[in-house]
Amino acid sequence: MSDKMTPVVAKVLPAEKERFFEATEQIGTTPSNAIRMFIAAFNRVGTFPFEVGVNGVMGRVGTRDE
Repeated sequence: MSDKMTPVVAKVLPAEKERFFEATEQIGTTPSNAIRMFIAAFNRVGTFPFEVGVNGVMGRVGTRDE
């Protein structure tokens, strides 16, 4: 018997959502699958599966790296 899936809900800005949907489409996956992959990686290592900080993958705080 398989476990029943449960939703994860997060509020994001409309532009962030649109960019996320576009990025997942470009790499051939879905937003839901990308979130599941992130959760699995987070649970596997017990923390963020990448560096998080002022100059981490998100760029400098208050700027948008493109």
